[in-house]
Amino acid sequence: MIISVTSSAQTKKSNKPAKRTTPSIYKKKTVRVKGFVDRISNGIVVVVIRNPIDNESVKEIFIPASKFPNRVPEEGEYVCVTVNIING
Repeated sequence: MIISVTSSAQTKKSNKPAKRTTPSIYKKKTVRVKGFVDRISNGIVVVVIRNPIDNESVKEIFIPASKFPNRVPEEGEYVCVTVNIING
């Protein structure tokens, strides 16, 4: 299982055409998960979310502050994170 993360606050669009890639052999599922900011250190925002596969455990997600274009959230704020789950 591989989990990749993008912030839902990132809405920047580019004018570049989409890259053509071969279809993936992995099944990919995108899930929006609510989490809260645990701490901010050295430009890295640590977000704690519930594990989308097993709801009983939690995970820490490390997101660069540059992924938040408007402003960097403060500690204790709730944020929405888009998580790509890849099963292979």
